[in-house]
Amino acid sequence: MKNIKDITLSIFAVIGFVALLSSFTNQPQSDNEVVILKLMGKKLESAYIIDNGDENEVKGQTGDVALEQYLNQGWKVLGTSVAADAGRFSVVYTLTK
Repeated sequence: MKNIKDITLSIFAVIGFVALLSSFTNQPQSDNEVVILKLMGKKLESAYIIDNGDENEVKGQTGDVALEQYLNQGWKVLGTSVAADAGRFSVVYTLTK
């Protein structure tokens, strides 16, 4: 019985050690800025630039102009999604450099 207990503890110890080693990665941290644009039709509902965890709101642009401006500056669309709020639909663009 003691032998089974030792084997079981050894197996869990090996699994824990492997999990600990695999949690470390050699991949560098990404320092990319991210822009999130939420457009309802041509109206810009909100625009945020997120840089290293700092969030800044962008104001004073219409949606289609803001999206076109970022695309012309070399930003790429990372993803899109649709948001619904009280029957209104918005398209959310995530842009990155």
